[in-house]
Amino acid sequence: MADIVETAARKVFARYDLDGDGQVTAEEYRQVIAELEGTEITEAQAQELIDSLDTDGDRQMSFEEFWAAMNG
Repeated sequence: MADIVETAARKVFARYDLDGDGQVTAEEYRQVIAELEGTEITEAQAQELIDSLDTDGDRQMSFEEFWAAMNG
């Protein structure tokens, strides 16, 4: 069961990782939110969310950081 949940989480993460580099930037997050929800958020708002999940200080969100937030 955990494998199914992780696989689903990886698919969600991949949807936000627009360039496929394994990291979600504030700009990628902002673009996907605009597309999926029709809501415009600022780059600063997007960066604030990314920073809240970023544990290694690179100002991006890796899958591991995303997964930890989902399980936290």
